[in-house]
Amino acid sequence: MTSSDDLAARKALLTAQADLSRVQLTLAWIDLRNVISPPATSERSTGARRMAAFLVAAALPFLGRTRFGRLLRYASFALAALRALSNWRAR
Repeated sequence: MTSSDDLAARKALLTAQADLSRVQLTLAWIDLRNVISPPATSERSTGARRMAAFLVAAALPFLGRTRFGRLLRYASFALAALRALSNWRAR
């Protein structure tokens, strides 16, 4: 038979192994979430602002101020309608 010291040591070892497994599982979950999830909103907004600035700088000389303003207005209406439609379909 094993003594109570051996049982206590085994219990402590099993507890430590369970804690280690829990930490490893948590780290694996965080790594998986970082791989799958999109970048943070601050990173996305920075990239979107750069792209928008580039498109405005490239399109404005070709279209002119009036045409470009009209194009942006129609695009904003279309995006608002698309968002409303997707929200309506989600319900």
